[in-house]
Amino acid sequence: MKQIKDFDTIQAAGSFERPQAGGYVCAIRKVEDHPDKQYLALEFDIVEGKWKGYAADTAERAGFWPLRCNRFYGQKSVSFFKAFIEAVEATNKNYRWNWDEQTLVNKGVGIVFREEEYINRDGQVRKSIAPFEFKTAAQIRDGEFNVPDPKTVSVPAASTPSQYVEDEGELPF
Repeated sequence: MKQIKDFDTIQAAGSFERPQAGGYVCAIRKVEDHPDKQYLALEFDIVEGKWKGYAADTAERAGFWPLRCNRFYGQKSVSFFKAFIEAVEATNKNYRWNWDEQTLVNKGVGIVFREEEYINRDGQVRKSIAPFEFKTAAQIRDGEFNVPDPKTVSVPAASTPSQYVEDEGELPF
């Protein structure tokens, strides 16, 4: 393996806090339309409170944007898309949706996040938060929302990797 420059001076990663399920005032930071599949891919960041700048900080520290979701606008999901647009319009004075997705960038919106379990590449169940419902920023500030129950996954016992490997040998320490 190639030696990493200044390896001895690099601080080892530790555990870090992340926002919990709940309501947050956010801003839309990136929008990408996928007309072939009829959805907007959205990236958000928290803009008020303890977690202000969480997504940008995570992107800088870990190389990925943690707060994202897709808003589908096909016939079966258009009512959910409209609820999203109405929350953005009500949060941003004088903003009216004009079918140009880039006008959503830097607009504020309230988001209720729920906890969701997922299975990582190693087959382990992990937790994160994901956008669940869009509200106005005022509704979030006033506590006018309910935090939904977590979304869980179940892993069949046979597919769960063992966390421990038994070894009869002595430990090297």
